[in-house]
Amino acid sequence: MKKTRTLASAAGAVVLVTGAASFAVLGGGTATAAGEPSSAYGIALSIADNAVIGEDTIAVESTDGTLVKDSLIGLPDNPVASGGVINVSAENGKASSSVTDLGVGDGLLAQLPAELTGPLGDACDQIAGALDPVTGQINDALLGTLLPQIGDLLDDISDATDGTPLDLSLLGALDLSELTDLQLGGLCDVLAGDDQLVGADAVIAECTGDTGTTTITDLSALGLPVDIDVDEPNAKVEIPGLLTITANEQISNADGTFTVNALHVNLLGQVDLVVASATCGEVTSDEETDPSDAPTPTPVESHVPVTG
Repeated sequence: MKKTRTLASAAGAVVLVTGAASFAVLGGGTATAAGEPSSAYGIALSIADNAVIGEDTIAVESTDGTLVKDSLIGLPDNPVASGGVINVSAENGKASSSVTDLGVGDGLLAQLPAELTGPLGDACDQIAGALDPVTGQINDALLGTLLPQIGDLLDDISDATDGTPLDLSLLGALDLSELTDLQLGGLCDVLAGDDQLVGADAVIAECTGDTGTTTITDLSALGLPVDIDVDEPNAKVEIPGLLTITANEQISNADGTFTVNALHVNLLGQVDLVVASATCGEVTSDEETDPSDAPTPTPVESHVPVTG
């Protein structure tokens, strides 16, 4: 079964069923699927533990082991993530999920008032202008002036968003001195809305049985290429205090299923994003015989002796 939807029809997302499931079959009989089914979802986003994009926005589950597919174009409006085309599929022992044109954090501060973001933009413009085009370094004297200024502005944003749905309170605790000059310039671009915190052309998770693989093309953070070995399970890259990226996250679940999350991003300890998740399980079904399906009796010819 395959469905293709645009965002407008996302309200009709597949209803997930866990554990054993019963379903009708032709003729009025029933069949019962036992075991744990394979499933997949495209994206899940939470901010301060509040779901912004639920797993069921684009998800499938193969309750009877047959192949089921779904696709979605675009993501619901949100301040953190954007995406192009999402495809998910699941069948007995196999599952896959893919997301194209992923962007994370490109509208992070768009909801904040200009009196907060304007001065930050001015300071960041100075950072961008001071970056040496060859070495990527910033003059130490200028950096010594700008870092405290940017730190104070981040404190203001931190205070303004503390306790709100877009809680960026940890921005104020960010140690800017731990960032390289290029990372600092990239952070400024993200805060100004000119670049993505994390981006990727394609993110793909696939599993077969208890084996999972991840494919990520052109992964970047703060506008800089990210060198991460996606062949290694649970590979991780971290910008301290700001961002943690886990690729090819593999989980052996308590129910015996196996999950691979292609990309897991945590921002400031507040924004949690999983991109392309596939879970492999197995179900078996025992079909009951429907009385209406019983074979038609075959007449038996016999010779009865004639008497009288």
